[in-house]
Amino acid sequence: MTPDPSRGTIVQRPFISGILLDGHECSGKTSLARLVTAGLRARGRQVTQSHGTLTKGGLVDAMLSEAVAVFDGAADRPFRDLQLWRRFNSMRSAQLIVDAELAAAQGPSEPGDVRVQDRYWLTQHSFNTFLTPGEGYLAPEWIRARVPRFALQVYLTCAPAARRERMAARKGPAKHAVNAFLHRHLDEIVRLDELTTRHIADDPEWTVLRSDQCTAPELAEHVLELFDTADRIVGGATTPRRIPTNSTAGKATAS
Repeated sequence: MTPDPSRGTIVQRPFISGILLDGHECSGKTSLARLVTAGLRARGRQVTQSHGTLTKGGLVDAMLSEAVAVFDGAADRPFRDLQLWRRFNSMRSAQLIVDAELAAAQGPSEPGDVRVQDRYWLTQHSFNTFLTPGEGYLAPEWIRARVPRFALQVYLTCAPAARRERMAARKGPAKHAVNAFLHRHLDEIVRLDELTTRHIADDPEWTVLRSDQCTAPELAEHVLELFDTADRIVGGATTPRRIPTNSTAGKATAS
């Protein structure tokens, strides 16, 4: 809970019973999300999967289309092209703010349901901080007061060599223009990953896991164990405590 300086009251952050997996390109998010979802369902849990946002349709989808279109035809432009990033970061950040409010308005999920979220706000916050630091997108006040809090929040990282190997192993075209642009600038993604890892290293709300030090199934099992612990400690509460964790496990395939 966070004080609201304008009213002198406590602002209640939305709480989601589930697992958030975030990380930059080729960190292993999507592969891990599939394995974790399968593991939860094997335990008899009802699982909702989502990617990028918590809600779908209408304004949220339209804003994503506008953001992605910024990189159409940008194949030959440099990574630190501020014209590109100001347009993309402003639209994607606005989409996340709208999405968070729509998700909060929907209320809590059914008891026992688990959400597995593949990417959310953290990596976008890194784009904002690294590339458009003076614009104030996804301000700290919003993060403290309104960004949804998951029972378990995992940031995936890996060695640069592992990230490059995963990128080289990918087949077929990128999902959309933003991915294609990022794939051409993997060295910059390595720097973004380093920035993000440092940013959350001491944040009790995040668990940093290496995805290149064991097999994908082993990493998924470790995440499920962490979630079991979080689920017991939180028990549906809206102000979860720090979850004890080991931050060195895991290896996932390309996201």
